[in-house]
Amino acid sequence: MLEGIADDIAAQGGRAFYVGGYVRDHLLKASPGIGEDIDIEVYYLSREELHSILSAYGTVRLVGKSFPVLKISGHPQWDFTVPVDPGVSFAQACSRRDFTINSMMMDVLSGEIIDLYGGREDIVSSVIRHTSDDVFRQDPLRAYRAVHFAARLGFSIHSETLALIASTELSSVNRERIYNELKKLLLLAPQPSVGLRYMQTTGILQKMHPWLYQLIGCPQSPRNHPEGDVWEHTLLVVDQAARLKMESSYPEALMLAALLHDIGKPLTTRVTGDKVTTYGHDVQGERLVRIFLQELTHNKRLIDAAAVLVREHMHPVLLYKDRENVTDKALRKLVNRVNLRELLLLAEADFRGRTGERDFNAIKDWFYEKVSSLGLDLGQKIEPLVQGRDLIQMGWEPGPAYSQTLNYAFELQLEGKGKSFILEKLRQKSQS
Repeated sequence: MLEGIADDIAAQGGRAFYVGGYVRDHLLKASPGIGEDIDIEVYYLSREELHSILSAYGTVRLVGKSFPVLKISGHPQWDFTVPVDPGVSFAQACSRRDFTINSMMMDVLSGEIIDLYGGREDIVSSVIRHTSDDVFRQDPLRAYRAVHFAARLGFSIHSETLALIASTELSSVNRERIYNELKKLLLLAPQPSVGLRYMQTTGILQKMHPWLYQLIGCPQSPRNHPEGDVWEHTLLVVDQAARLKMESSYPEALMLAALLHDIGKPLTTRVTGDKVTTYGHDVQGERLVRIFLQELTHNKRLIDAAAVLVREHMHPVLLYKDRENVTDKALRKLVNRVNLRELLLLAEADFRGRTGERDFNAIKDWFYEKVSSLGLDLGQKIEPLVQGRDLIQMGWEPGPAYSQTLNYAFELQLEGKGKSFILEKLRQKSQS
């Protein structure tokens, strides 16, 4: 269909090009990333002429104010544009792109590639390099895009580009746009630590994410963490989580929890001689995760999921170590507080995010066996056996005692008691 559209454009004297990431991914033989559109830029026609051509293929709508884009109904991934300046040259158009690897144009019909800034050479050399010295002044978010692309593609960032990023003012960048780039870094990069390390060395971390920056230099016990400080541990954990995220039902929350799982340590770390303690860093971590994410996104479900995982992230290993004394009730309560399947993925990433190989299978197998023996689902909260309607049938009136009674009934259920036993206990309670 796109070639048909390009034919119609050519018949009216225009020329259609794939531009930006599509050409880059075509040369890399890679699939587009999350939320990435296919950009088609049309030359030698006006927007009205292009609109008329596209109308033959479906309802056309204009979106965007600064950079108007035409979209055809049923094909949301296609973005059609014409240059704002009708007389713009290919060189001028390409210079407005962020990086050389994104500055190429490919004719939709002939496949001819126009590469005026060495994009193909930089792809071969695996380098992220800016097209012009003012790319970050035009849009400071491109600093985040650079580190995201470096991690996602396994490229290095050119030294001159790094220097420009380090001097870029970022405070005016919309926080939700920042979150979208962080999300791509965490979900698309095989090793997100590559981008996070660039965020550290370019000053992005210090300028924009102080809670993460404080992890740098925060000490840990050398015996438990031979890899070094909390930041070094976090980088290893994030890369481990990236390997596991395909097993997750909510990879976005898992990856954020991996990044933020020890965010509470700088506030709780105490060093006494050779001993390093971080009591309560999980509780502090939940609080700080909510603060950190609320500054970037309004997605309450995501914030809650990541925060709960951080609060609970130590429990799998701690319970396993004390498995001879762990009660069934403790396991039931854990299943009811958190999606245990997701928690085990985070705990595995945390456990293995150290120097050297560590085997998490024994811990995971123990949890799977115990939860299965209790007839529970790793990913589902426990449904209360006694509901409000049961209390009404017993003659209870709604009020403060009503909810307290339901809580008492659920506590009995967590101890493994059946519904008949619980109802009998409630009858005795009401008569006393």
